[in-house]
Amino acid sequence: STSLVLREVQLYDCRSIPEILDRVRQRAAQTPPGQWIVGRGWDEALLAERRHPTRWELDRAAPDHPVVLHRVWNKLVANSAALAMAGITRATPDPPADARYAGGFERDPETGEPTGLFWDRAKELVLDAIPEPSEAQLAEALRYGCRAYNAAGLVGVAEPGLDVPEIRAYQRLRDDGQLTVRADLLLGAWGYVPAEREPELEGWIAAMPVYGGFGDDLLRLAGVKFLLDGGVGDRTARFYEPYLDEPDNIGQWVVDPEEYPRLVRWVHERGWSIDTHTCGTAAQDLAVKAYIEAQAAAPNPRLRHRVHHAYFPSQEAVQSMAKHRIPALVSTPFLLHLGDSFIASLGLERAARAMPMATYLSAGVPLAGTSDAPITDFNPFVGIYAAVTRRTVLGRELDQSERISRKEALRSYTVGGAYALGQEGVRGSIEPGKLADLIVVDRDPLAVDEQSLKETRVLRTMLGGAWVYEASPA
Repeated sequence: STSLVLREVQLYDCRSIPEILDRVRQRAAQTPPGQWIVGRGWDEALLAERRHPTRWELDRAAPDHPVVLHRVWNKLVANSAALAMAGITRATPDPPADARYAGGFERDPETGEPTGLFWDRAKELVLDAIPEPSEAQLAEALRYGCRAYNAAGLVGVAEPGLDVPEIRAYQRLRDDGQLTVRADLLLGAWGYVPAEREPELEGWIAAMPVYGGFGDDLLRLAGVKFLLDGGVGDRTARFYEPYLDEPDNIGQWVVDPEEYPRLVRWVHERGWSIDTHTCGTAAQDLAVKAYIEAQAAAPNPRLRHRVHHAYFPSQEAVQSMAKHRIPALVSTPFLLHLGDSFIASLGLERAARAMPMATYLSAGVPLAGTSDAPITDFNPFVGIYAAVTRRTVLGRELDQSERISRKEALRSYTVGGAYALGQEGVRGSIEPGKLADLIVVDRDPLAVDEQSLKETRVLRTMLGGAWVYEASPA
């Protein structure tokens, strides 16, 4: 979860490999030898070298520690100590090329040695060697995360892709009176789901209700998360057209596209809302179609299935989402932090159309602003800034006709989020009869200049009528 990631080495603002190595070196100086160092956030599209760091570079920065550094999405690099802990050598076989979303790892073309770069499911070869956090460690990370969320002005979070230990950590904090955000949890059916594991997945979801103690205003099980395709920056989002520099690549399916509608129908019939990760046009079309078919076969107006990311919709998808009131959960900070990566993958003209929020709103599609943390910043004012400027971190402008107003962006992060979760009757706005959740900020986000909007500072945060955060004096 995001709370765990907050304790990792943060690399999101690094613009060169030496910067990355400096941060690893600093963490190594504070970490006992032999303990794992985990970092996150590098993006080769933003690095001066336009490549990933190698295992040997990481070895020089932290020779006495196993190191794993996650890319912003779907890749990682590991040093030699980490590979040794995972038992990975030159003799380790490549993952089967015909397996769905199998991924792989890079080898030095001369020696055959792994360079440290792993992607897709092959990442598990390394990640399985990292010790799982204890329940106490998860709870402590979540306490730390709650403080950070409140400081950013968050009174509620939706956590997609959790498993049993993480869910129990939320329960533990709520029972101890230390959960200071309203949490809507989605079961972790989101990961790589090969066909041979789909019966196992079904059994796992069916068993989840035994972990009871949910359903109040503070903590809810809000549905199931599926991951249907990959990401744009690493060229695994599923499109109909190929990537700019890979003419034979239209992306990948994580879940079998023939099995996915059946899984949606199965989860729908058991009374769960569904949140599906779709970054490419083909994936979004499939998710929307599956949702509509599931509701037609077994109508349940209580369920609110959602399309997560919804970057590059077809015209048909926009029309269908508007007609059937299917929310688009748009990760607006990606425009700022990953827009340049989108351009590298798709070209400027095509990438500029990402996240057409004005189109969604004019068509009547319910719109909710999200961060997709820890991939990007969970500060809502960063997301609002990105929605109203559509400017990348390197200063390139994306389709300016898709900019939305500050009021519309603010609404997407409040009323829009509440609607997407089926909570619009009790959350999302300050009015009689709703939960007393609000924040106090140091400036008017509707009036300040654009740069100041991104730098809005939260002074106080209230949850349920009680102050849960107060900023230190400036």
